[in-house]
Amino acid sequence: MRNRIAGLVVAALAATSAALVMVHPASATGGCAAEMPVRAQYPSMLSGELTVVSLGRSLPEWTLDFQLRYPSEQIKNVDGVRWEQHGDHVTLRGLPGAGLPADRPTSFRYVMTHGVKRGEPPVFTLNGVPCGTVLPPSPSPSSSVPPSPTRPPSPTPSSSPSPTPDPNRPVVRITRPEDGDHFFAPATITVEATATPAPGRRITRVEFFHTGDSPDSAPFETDTTAPYTAEWRDVPAGGYSFFAVAYDDQGAKQSGKDAPFVRVLTPGEERQAPYVTVVRDRLWGISPVIDAVAPRELAPLARSGAESRCVQGRGIWDGPVDARAVAGLAARGFRAVYLALNEACWLGLPYVDPRYGGEPYRQEVVAYTQRLAVAGITPIVGLTWSEGRYTGPGATCRDERAVCAKPMPDAAHAIDFWQSVGQTLGTEAVVYDLFTAPYPDRAIGDPTQAWTCWRDGAEACSALGYPAVGMLALHLAVRTGSVGVLLAGGLRGGSDLSQWAAYVPEDWYYNIAAAWRPATPGDCRPPVLAQAPVVVTTTCR
Repeated sequence: MRNRIAGLVVAALAATSAALVMVHPASATGGCAAEMPVRAQYPSMLSGELTVVSLGRSLPEWTLDFQLRYPSEQIKNVDGVRWEQHGDHVTLRGLPGAGLPADRPTSFRYVMTHGVKRGEPPVFTLNGVPCGTVLPPSPSPSSSVPPSPTRPPSPTPSSSPSPTPDPNRPVVRITRPEDGDHFFAPATITVEATATPAPGRRITRVEFFHTGDSPDSAPFETDTTAPYTAEWRDVPAGGYSFFAVAYDDQGAKQSGKDAPFVRVLTPGEERQAPYVTVVRDRLWGISPVIDAVAPRELAPLARSGAESRCVQGRGIWDGPVDARAVAGLAARGFRAVYLALNEACWLGLPYVDPRYGGEPYRQEVVAYTQRLAVAGITPIVGLTWSEGRYTGPGATCRDERAVCAKPMPDAAHAIDFWQSVGQTLGTEAVVYDLFTAPYPDRAIGDPTQAWTCWRDGAEACSALGYPAVGMLALHLAVRTGSVGVLLAGGLRGGSDLSQWAAYVPEDWYYNIAAAWRPATPGDCRPPVLAQAPVVVTTTCR
């Protein structure tokens, strides 16, 4: 059953305007209509419904093609179809027996990574027929994806005709900078525009404005000869939009409809850790501040101490975690740091010294993850010690408290822990490892039962001797506060991923990867999964 976290969709940023392509018949044999509006967006990804209509005829077999503009735009999933992406080209194919009826919209939910720049609307072709720009009247739409009762229905695009442009006004468009470009303070930003007069007229000047200006205020620069350019110097850090107004020799003027938005950054700000997202069998990093995207390999340094010292009354960390220490890690080339956490310390349970548990502990973890992210290092936070009296094979202690490693997280506090962590950290620059080293198979001899315990907890884990919770419930707990990448380690302390793909919880955001820890120290040969990335979560040399 698909686990849809409707509350996060409602709480997400407001849906942006649709990337929309509507059509009229391209030939006597029929045409097509397609739209791909965004319903919810997050820093690293966005989601919506792709709707396609075959006009005038049903199609028992169909292929829909379209092209994305930027390399950071990667399809993560499209429900109910076969799909593939090669470079910026995306192809969707109907499942066998699932054709397109004539003149009835069919919708498919999609999830994709966020473009670092705002791409142009995609142009669709259906079975090789280009989809045009006008949607003719159609019967009430039906969808292959029934609307969720917990999700508000998508607004219907207005069918009001656009006003006809005045043919006597000039046309002006900013061509540089592009929407989403970045600069560093104090910046010099060059703005360029094209201006085209009506027939029989000529352009006399183009005026340039930036954020805070209006057509009635003085432009920051005016140019009278093509190519029309302006230069804004010593621009401080911040976000700015630009627009231009063109005038012709008959006194007509027109303001450009485009208003590219750019960011001016403080030096060094581009080093911030990227937002991490799963794209099929790889992790991608999308910069939160600059036009950059690349596969993100994570080989973390293990930062120990936070899982043990607080419950022992000896502090929180076992070494320096200040800005100087973080800068040293960045200088040595580390791209990720693994933070082993303790649920009792994070939640401030009664047996934890209040100097080191609860709010002081949470503040320390938050501050350290922020310092890491600013330095360009991805924090991986993992639940390592939890409660539960386990006395079976592989037990490291018989204490019910979170003072040693247990085979599975406990039902008493692990869900509260992950709900709090997800809501406190939230950012997609942080990766969440649901449980550092599961080993229920030590007490459960049947592999099927052990993997069921791993996923579902509860009665499937009864052999452990304490109420345990599985990866499914932990996954849902994190999703109350974050859509970031989740890691799930397999059996045998995280070294066995043999049935991982069959039992891993299905994520509404397609943002789960496998965590792997070697069974033998120094054995750094993780398995490869076709369905998901594999992240080594221990220092492995």
